[in-house]
Amino acid sequence: WLRYSCEAGGSDRACDASRGRPDLDSLDVGNGALDGVSDEERKSAASFWALIGGPLVTGSDLTRLTPSGLALLTHGGFLAVHRAAGDRTAVPDEQSCAGGGECWRLRLPDGSDVWGLFNLRDETARVGFAAAAPFTARDLWSGAGLGPPAAGFNASLPAHGCILLQARPVAGGGAASWLYTPAPESTRQ
Repeated sequence: WLRYSCEAGGSDRACDASRGRPDLDSLDVGNGALDGVSDEERKSAASFWALIGGPLVTGSDLTRLTPSGLALLTHGGFLAVHRAAGDRTAVPDEQSCAGGGECWRLRLPDGSDVWGLFNLRDETARVGFAAAAPFTARDLWSGAGLGPPAAGFNASLPAHGCILLQARPVAGGGAASWLYTPAPESTRQ
């Protein structure tokens, strides 16, 4: 997922050798075939960027920005997570994570969490997490609710794919509100 620039022969300048992840100086998600990265990998990179509050500076050539790159960079859920991160950053939650990937959690001041679940495998894999108490969840890319309250979540994610979700506690989470709710179809332009 985020190792793509290093694995694809990225320069030493572009890779943080200690972690095998790209340098967080700019987000390259709109170069299409120029970067050799799939749309799923771009979505994973953008999700990680939002979770850690990375600078919203794109390294993409704006004159060649792909429609999918533009959609990622202007997506309401992505921007809401980035704004909510503020001066906080997500941390890996290895104890709660299950499956073939990584789980990153960003704790918000209202008591909710934003989770990024990332499939690190080259094939589809289930990735999930367990929570101490029941929560309701919303997929922040699609805006869809993710079912009744539960104390855990898992999803089948495509190779190098991700899901970005907000989990609101059922009990005691009165102030928590959804970061992103897409506009109803009838109001979209």
